[in-house]
Amino acid sequence: MHRRALLRRLGAAGAVALAGCASSGDPGTGDGGGTDNGTGDEDPHVTGTEFTVTRRESGTQVSEASVTFGTDAVTVDGTIWGANGCKTAALAGADYDAAADELTVAVETGARDDAGDACTQAIVEIDYETMVQFEGGLPGRVVVTHDHGDGPTEVTTAER
Repeated sequence: MHRRALLRRLGAAGAVALAGCASSGDPGTGDGGGTDNGTGDEDPHVTGTEFTVTRRESGTQVSEASVTFGTDAVTVDGTIWGANGCKTAALAGADYDAAADELTVAVETGARDDAGDACTQAIVEIDYETMVQFEGGLPGRVVVTHDHGDGPTEVTTAER
């Protein structure tokens, strides 16, 4: 019987201890997970990403991107090149820096899963689209980088 009473007390104590951990920041300063902008909304934050390769074909070393600001998402349409037919594009990251109000979308080339052993030795142009969903607003600035295997290079920037 003593064991059940002890478990009930530990469960209640654990819930009380965790309650302090569930909130972020000091509620008096508005500095946890967002700042109070007068409307009670949080700062923008990423809620999800989608990435799709829309076309792959032989081409040249094209590296370009355009940014569109929607209602609750930022969309990047771009073209990155791969060194051979075994390459495809992938989202390396979509990182939002709240202090700078800047989203960095990093796209890279890598090996295709279905490439097999034989690949064309021609450069491929890979078109892609990525969407980064936000809550609490959109970033003020977006930077897109491409990495062909030799480190990221800034391709474009856009301001809202």
